[in-house]
Formats: sequence, C-alpha cells, structure tokens
Amino acid sequence: MTRAGPHGEARLAARAWMDHLLDRLTGPAVDWAVGIIMAALVVMVFSGVLSRYIFNYSLAWSDELAGLLFVWLTLLGSVAALRRRTHMTIGFFPRLFGPLGQRAIGVYVMAAILFFLAFMVVEGVTLTRVTMGDKSAVLRLPIGLYYLSLPVAGVLMLLYALRQVWTIWRSPHGWQATAESAEG
Repeated sequence: MTRAGPHGEARLAARAWMDHLLDRLTGPAVDWAVGIIMAALVVMVFSGVLSRYIFNYSLAWSDELAGLLFVWLTLLGSVAALRRRTHMTIGFFPRLFGPLGQRAIGVYVMAAILFFLAFMVVEGVTLTRVTMGDKSAVLRLPIGLYYLSLPVAGVLMLLYALRQVWTIWRSPHGWQATAESAEG
C-alpha cells in the first residue's frame, strides 16, 4: 500500500483509466472522424460545384449530405478544440492574479462551460427525439441526425471539461486560459 492509501490508489486508477479513454481512444477517434468528414465534404462540394457549373446538372443529394456533415464537423471540431484547449480565450486576464485567483477564475470559467454543455446535451436529446421521425427532402434521412450531433458532442465535451476542472482544482500552479497562452 502506498502513502495515498486504498482510496487514493482507486482514484489514481480511475483517473488513469479516464485519461486512457479520453486520450488514447476517444481523442484519436474524434480526430479521425473530423478528418474523414472534412475529406468527404471537400469531395462532395467539389463534385456538386463541378456538376452544377460544368455539366449543368444539380446533385441535390450532395448539398443535403454536405449540410449534415458540416453540422457534425463543426461540433466534433469543437470537441477536438476543447480537448486541446485551443478555443479562443482572453489569456491575459488570469495572469493578473496569483495561483489561487487563477484557479478561482478557471473553475468559474469551466463551471460556465459545464452549465452550457449540460444544457446543450439535454436540449439536444429533446430535439433529436422530436425530429427523428421527420425526413429530409432528398435523401429521406431522419432530421434528428442533424440534432444528434448536439448530445454526442456535448457529452464528449463534458468529459473533457470535467477533466479540466479536476486538473484546475488539483493544480497548485494556477490556471492558464489555453494550453499555450502566448497572447498578450
């Protein structure tokens, strides 16, 4: 048994498991999904423009599918940005305070983010459930697939945000607004 005791060891094991899940499995899966969606969007939009302006024939399905993929790309890209802590922030403000003030600001900022994400998940589930029976005009896909991106991305961002809150809470060094606060 270590100094941390049995409960400390269990917490460390749970933290290691969560880090493994988020960094080794979920993070790369999201990155791959973003890359594949981006490549598919480039091909679809290019083929849609080519067919419309060169062959004078509209590919209605490509516009509809591109819209769906763009929604997913935006929200999964937000997951990747939150994971890397690269969202736009005001980084100079926390540096005006000592470590305790920086931690307080960090916890406040992350609490606001957690509140928004919880709202996004709850409302996203509601919107998905309500619109799953509606069909898109061309491909006849459930409209709920658009809204499904809200709870999926919201839950993933909640996990990363909760880990950041835990890191801020446990850190004796204060908090920086971004992973690499170089501004200001």
